[in-house]
Amino acid sequence: MMRFGTLMGACALTLLAGCALENRLPDTAMMPSGSLGTNGDVDVRSLQVAAYSFGHYDEMMGNPAMAANAVAAVDYMGGKLNTSPRWTNMPGLWRAQILQSREILRDVVGISPTAPSQAVVDDMLALGKAYQAGDQGAVNQLLASPIFAVPPAEVARRLANIPELPVVNNATTHAAQFEFDFTTVSG
Repeated sequence: MMRFGTLMGACALTLLAGCALENRLPDTAMMPSGSLGTNGDVDVRSLQVAAYSFGHYDEMMGNPAMAANAVAAVDYMGGKLNTSPRWTNMPGLWRAQILQSREILRDVVGISPTAPSQAVVDDMLALGKAYQAGDQGAVNQLLASPIFAVPPAEVARRLANIPELPVVNNATTHAAQFEFDFTTVSG
């Protein structure tokens, strides 16, 4: 009888451990205040930047600064939408789509799937600023960041040529629409 109890206890612990692994929260970065041209709500601004950028590929093509900022916004919101109580009313499918979009964009740009979100957000924001300022030295240094899994020249080429990504466009559009409805209703 003692063995049965021990066996059942071990089974229960194994099941609980499996549940804990299943429900891991995604890596979530902090977006520095003032990022992406806002002095207000960085969550809302991130959603707006991402939705606009992936809805206007013609403007993003050849504009690596815009692409870097959009990638930073999606990487940040991939974690934020899935960990912040503020966004629990957003449909789970839309939150999952943004997290999937983070993975898609990391692959497209050449960012390591295991790179910490904070490093991705920080480096992509800095890269966007360096491109906007025309600071090629800073651009070259940032393109050599350890967050990238491909050579610097390949990262630069990919940022300047982000393909149309309907899944990312759909996800960012849904999330931004929710943000619009949320801010309109809640004040």
